[in-house]
Amino acid sequence: MDAHPGEIVYAIAGRDKGKYFLVVAKDEEFVYLADGKARKVGTPKKKKLKHIESTGTIDEFIVNRLDTIGKITNKEARSSLSHYLKRNKE
Repeated sequence: MDAHPGEIVYAIAGRDKGKYFLVVAKDEEFVYLADGKARKVGTPKKKKLKHIESTGTIDEFIVNRLDTIGKITNKEARSSLSHYLKRNKE
């Protein structure tokens, strides 16, 4: 599995199992996840790639912010996840 910063993923293992997160950073074996509420952008959750599942959705606004500024706010992370969940609940 390959994840990219700005992608919305689903945790399939660990205490965060069943929750949606935004990928804020990545290295070879791990991704760093935030939801802006329980997992803040300043202290993201370090999770192995094999413990997440991609939703196939990449938030272009978040990708742009990460590319230009290098960071996002907790409010932007919450907003991105909220919009994703509303769109996919219907």
